[in-house]
Amino acid sequence: MGKSGNRQVQFKQFTVCDDGCAMKVGTDALLLGAWCEVSQAKSILDIGTGSGIVVLMLAQRAENAQLVAVELEQGAHEQSCENIKLSPFSHRVQSFNQSIQEFSVDQRWSSSFDVVVSNPPFFHDKPKSPDFARNLARHDDALPLHDLLDSALRCLKQHGKLMLIWPIDRREELFDEAAAQGLYVSRELTVQGSPSHEPTRFLSEWSRTPSQRVERETMCVESGNRENGSVKLSEEYVQLLNPYVRSLES
Repeated sequence: MGKSGNRQVQFKQFTVCDDGCAMKVGTDALLLGAWCEVSQAKSILDIGTGSGIVVLMLAQRAENAQLVAVELEQGAHEQSCENIKLSPFSHRVQSFNQSIQEFSVDQRWSSSFDVVVSNPPFFHDKPKSPDFARNLARHDDALPLHDLLDSALRCLKQHGKLMLIWPIDRREELFDEAAAQGLYVSRELTVQGSPSHEPTRFLSEWSRTPSQRVERETMCVESGNRENGSVKLSEEYVQLLNPYVRSLES
């Protein structure tokens, strides 16, 4: 599951189709949706929702929350609306087809959310595809880091939390920009493909208040080297996704 060839992913409580999205359901989205702490949240915003996978994962766990999904690309927005409509959480999730920069300056949403999450387009100065929608989903031209954090802060309540997945090679840039905008990290999860691979992603939780203790952990998606192409997923990864997935295939 979660591979780019998939066009439909069946979870315990909902199904996500991604054939109309430039970015398919993948490990980054699954990690973010499962890792975010939303148990006390009453209002959640998902920036760049794509197929809607993350907002639906959060809706499943945050049973009393109202959720909003924002997506700029038309095809992905239409697909997220369909996935949300067919889910058991449709009465609690709204979806908007606009940029987060535009959304965040609308006074209706000012300081409205307990939690803001994003699996944003984070490729910067990388080779691009001929596919415009794919570039929009992957590259940060339309959503630079400064705009992402600025928009999130406009929408967050004073004591709200921002949660992101981000590439390791841009970690220093994220921390510098977050500090410039008055954000402090409180949790961080570094992700490796396997124990023999260097980490490529990390998840982080931010707030306006300095944390007395920053929780830092590392997790491998796979537990070891593949044998004859067979994948053995780590116990930590399987447990993280257990609320959503009946079984994870090797």
